[in-house]
Amino acid sequence: MKTKGMKKLCGKNREKPELTFIVLNEAAQVFCGLQGGYPQFSDFFDDAKPLANDEQVKMIQKGTSFKLEKCFL
Repeated sequence: MKTKGMKKLCGKNREKPELTFIVLNEAAQVFCGLQGGYPQFSDFFDDAKPLANDEQVKMIQKGTSFKLEKCFL
């Protein structure tokens, strides 16, 4: 007889990890957050803010005239 603990060990109840991505603009700059309510972009890849929700990309797009692209990590 399998117990709940055994199912967790077997991975049957394991949650799928969310796919994370970063957002790049057409100038190959990474999205690094908001400042004053507007999206800010950086030339430095290390400044990139990882995202996991497509709705966040839609909100970033509303605040900028750049074309945006998602790059999955």
